[in-house]
Amino acid sequence: MFFLYQFYTMSKTLSIVRVPESTNNSLRAWSAADELLIHQLEETDTAPLVIYNDSFGYLSSHAAPRKTFAALDAKSQVKATLENFSNNSISGDHFEAVSLLEPLSEKVEIGLLKTPKSLEMFELFLSHFVKNSNKDATLYCGFMTRNFTKQLLEIGAEYFDEVEQSLSKKKARVLILRKPKVVSEKTMINSIEFGESEIKQYYGVFSSHHIDYATQFLIENLEPPEVVKSVLDLASGNGIIAKEVQKLFPDADIALVDDSQLAIESSKLNVKGENVSFFHNNNLEDIPSNSLDYVVSNPPFHVEYEIDISLPLRLFRAVEKKLVNEGKFQLVANSHLNYKPHLEKIFKRVSVVFDNDKFVVYSCYKRWDKNQEW
Repeated sequence: MFFLYQFYTMSKTLSIVRVPESTNNSLRAWSAADELLIHQLEETDTAPLVIYNDSFGYLSSHAAPRKTFAALDAKSQVKATLENFSNNSISGDHFEAVSLLEPLSEKVEIGLLKTPKSLEMFELFLSHFVKNSNKDATLYCGFMTRNFTKQLLEIGAEYFDEVEQSLSKKKARVLILRKPKVVSEKTMINSIEFGESEIKQYYGVFSSHHIDYATQFLIENLEPPEVVKSVLDLASGNGIIAKEVQKLFPDADIALVDDSQLAIESSKLNVKGENVSFFHNNNLEDIPSNSLDYVVSNPPFHVEYEIDISLPLRLFRAVEKKLVNEGKFQLVANSHLNYKPHLEKIFKRVSVVFDNDKFVVYSCYKRWDKNQEW
């Protein structure tokens, strides 16, 4: 069954921006799918609701002053939402950021979900909503039509008795899920065999059924400094890179940083030790300057379906400040991204040490001693 909704945009009344700002001026902080969700919200009563995957706070800003739980995995999503509240003089009293791994403080009747790229993340959102909603609750899932897959309907039917779609409007649709089912408890953790290790990670963490091939390429071609006392795994994901470096330097202090809470909690399942620290953050503010001997990374360059290299470039600049003078930064990247000219603007020396037709491993040095052999 299909429903046709009148379409209009709320973007004229609120100014919602990408945070941090992107160098790609073509990227917006919301889409037509977000706009459809807000129009749908205005057709409901003022009961408390939960919002999922609100990247820059567009949904939460327009929901004000209704009581809103925002189940946000990324620290950047929380920061962007609060900044957009401030920019639009929204108090934020209505807003509570919550973990996807914990229950809400009260049951809800309504949910808004910006449908993610990952089907496993979509299922995780649905599971969370079902556990935290009343029996007659409705979850509205907005998506761009080009990203539709019938698996959305199949997953929706596992968790809800009624699954419907709206008609397309400005190339966007709303998937309407009503009457949550009573479903069996499901452990939403994947297990991946890698060498002699079993790596565990929560649904929604990047590369859910095998270790990402770029990450494998970096691990195969690690060239750490001779002396390593402090290591950072930047954008750590499930922690596999840190785990491999730990084998080489078991006494080193190892820090793992990731924007995703699910990634950090996955890392905790895989990387153990008294000298291991975990930071759920989208920057390196938790790491002291001039403190790291070795930084390793398979850095992100996507926000869902969008490519935005301003994200990794911002992290590269932060890495340079955190390295000791003799420190080294090793990263892997898709070859088409051509990071070398950008890295050379930040580091004293940049070398392509390994590459193939898909990936490149770079070694970057904070200080270049002309008497040292490279």
